[in-house]
Amino acid sequence: MLADYKYFDTLLFMTIKDLPNNILELKKIIIENHNKLIKKILDKNKEISNKKKEILDKNKEIERLNEIIKTLRRKKYAPSSEKDRVFNEMEEIDSDYIDDSSDDDKITVTYKRKKGKRKVLPKTLPRKDIIIDISEEEKSGMKKIGEEVSEKLVIKPAEIYIERTIRPKYAPIDNSNDEKIKIKSLPPQLLPKTMATSSLISYIIVSKFMDALPLYRLENIFSRIGIEIPRQTMARWLIKVYLQLMPLYNLLQDQLLDSGHIQMDETRTQVLNEKNKKATSKSYMWVRFKPGDNPIILYDYAPTRKGQVPIELLNGFKGYLQVDGYDGYSSACVLYELIRMGCMDHCRRKFYDVYKSSKNKKNAKKALSYLKLLYDLEDKIKDLSVDEKYNQRQKHAKPVLNEMKEWLDDIKYKIAPKSPMGKAVNYALNEWNYLIVYLEDGKLNISNILIENKIRPFAIGRKNWLFSASVEGAKASAMFYSLIETAKANGLNVFEYFNTMLDQLPNAKTLEDYEKLLPLKSFFKIK
Repeated sequence: MLADYKYFDTLLFMTIKDLPNNILELKKIIIENHNKLIKKILDKNKEISNKKKEILDKNKEIERLNEIIKTLRRKKYAPSSEKDRVFNEMEEIDSDYIDDSSDDDKITVTYKRKKGKRKVLPKTLPRKDIIIDISEEEKSGMKKIGEEVSEKLVIKPAEIYIERTIRPKYAPIDNSNDEKIKIKSLPPQLLPKTMATSSLISYIIVSKFMDALPLYRLENIFSRIGIEIPRQTMARWLIKVYLQLMPLYNLLQDQLLDSGHIQMDETRTQVLNEKNKKATSKSYMWVRFKPGDNPIILYDYAPTRKGQVPIELLNGFKGYLQVDGYDGYSSACVLYELIRMGCMDHCRRKFYDVYKSSKNKKNAKKALSYLKLLYDLEDKIKDLSVDEKYNQRQKHAKPVLNEMKEWLDDIKYKIAPKSPMGKAVNYALNEWNYLIVYLEDGKLNISNILIENKIRPFAIGRKNWLFSASVEGAKASAMFYSLIETAKANGLNVFEYFNTMLDQLPNAKTLEDYEKLLPLKSFFKIK
């Protein structure tokens, strides 16, 4: 029983002789020590309670981190078919967003695969007919009633030859004056005193920046056919051509800044030899996109992700700027009084990650169901006029957004703010005023997905060549990506565009000459 009185410090070390004979004093000692015991018990209970709360918080944090790990693992190791579906995830969710009675743990996702059909070969390719006919004897007494035609694609190695430029030289017949020798001057050359033609440079550009082949691989490809072109030589050629293309970039930028609607995003890159920076430090490639007729995509290298970069790139622009939730765009929006737009795809992706990786499937499913209604509407009205799109959004999308906002406001206080679902809800609410701007004009887009698609070619190339050796090389890469992606967006054959444009570039002198070389379908004509 002694352990039960371990807190009675006074009584533990008292003997009978030490106890007072006075009953009141004895009661006083007992009461004082009793109170001490009660206080220590209460303190210990409080300490235990705090420890339990700490354990509970740690368990929640462990659960949150496990959900993050699941999300990251799913993104990294998911089958390619699942990654390709990342922007079609709404097909997995029932559009009846009002019904919350389903058992989320028993959701089964199914996909219908369409049977593949052989695609028709391009009519623009030449045809070589091979006739397989019956013999003349078998034709006796027969008449032709038709024919069966099947097509197969034949590919032969690229045609490679050496272009010889021969300039006859003339001198006086009597050889009286060698200074009167006459010879036709060479026309302006893209890269004088080199063996490079516009077709060779175009091949290198398309191979490196469109097909993501590093220059050392191109060096090996040329070597296999007996041509020695060191990668350093190809790099020098590309830098020289990039400098000649600046007028085209400047004209495209003028049109982009005059458009009134720009989508913008950024992605990391790495430059080895950059002043005042370590080789392992991050740099960035910024992308601006003008949607609509004659779309324009411009890439710009910058050593930083700071807000000063958008201020420089958006100087002279007025109108709608559509970006993600990154705060680096705020300064430019305030300085130039831009109308900032959000990206519904970023919002949707956060709820989708919760739906796939978290226990909070019920709420995530409802959020995705709201968003599915919005995206279904966009799919239905994509071919309508600007005014018709505006009317349909006001009639159908606006009520869905209003109801979703009320639901988000209500659920915000019912979930842990640091949980994946809490973060998804907070992101949506913080961006809400930007997310609904697309309702204002039928020419605007619900999401920034188009600009993300323009970043993907650069990201694929980055995986192969990993880094740029110099700032000048990074800027040259940005130039070539700008022209390639703009040409693609305008439906041009990229190789034919570069081959023709680079062939005519040395002769360009006036503004009109350069405008005819822009990779825009309303300007460029392949002769």
